[in-house]
Amino acid sequence: MAPTKSMLAGAATFAVAGCIGAAVAWFGVGKTGNPAGQGPWSWRTSAHTGEASAGLLRRAVIARVGIWALPPSEVVYFAAQTDTDGKPLSRRCTYEIAGTGDAPARWWSISLYRDHFWVDNPLDRYSFSKTTVARNPDGSWKIMISATPQPGNWIPMGPKDGRFALSYRLYQPQPSVSAQPKAVPLPAVRRQTCA
Repeated sequence: MAPTKSMLAGAATFAVAGCIGAAVAWFGVGKTGNPAGQGPWSWRTSAHTGEASAGLLRRAVIARVGIWALPPSEVVYFAAQTDTDGKPLSRRCTYEIAGTGDAPARWWSISLYRDHFWVDNPLDRYSFSKTTVARNPDGSWKIMISATPQPGNWIPMGPKDGRFALSYRLYQPQPSVSAQPKAVPLPAVRRQTCA
C-alpha cells in the first residue's frame, strides 16, 4: 500500500516535532546551571553523578558538558558558578579560594572552566591540586582566580567573557562526603575586587 498524503504529512509532523523536542532538550541541557545538591558555600554537587541512577537528564548533562563521570566512590564533583554572595563569577573580578588543609579525600583538584571548557591562557594553567598547590608552612593554601596576574597560585580567567565555573573534584573521598555534602570542609569562593 502506497503512503497517502495524510500519512506523509503525519510522518513529517512527527519528525519536525521530534526535532524541535530534541533541540529544546539539547539547549536546555546546555543551559542547566549548577548540579542539584547542596554543598558548602556556593559549591553544588550531585550524589548520583557517574551512576545509572542519576537519571536521563543528569546523564545528558554529563554527556553534553563533560567527558566521563565516575561514581561517587571514586570521585565527588562539586561545582561553583557563583561567589559566596551568590553573584555569578565574572572576569571583571578577582576571587580567592583559601584552604586550611586538605579535603577529606585521597586527592583533590580545583579547575576553572568557561562555557564548559578549560580557559585558554598563555600560562597553560587550568587547575591546582593537592600535589601542585604551593602551601604556607602550616599547610594552608590560597588560589587566586583572576583575569589579571596574581602572585602565588593563580588560575587566569583569560581574555574572553563567558559563563565561568569552578570544579572541585574529590578523588576517593571519605564516605561522609557523599553522605553529607553540605558538611564537607570546602573553602569559600570569595570575591576580592572588581574592575
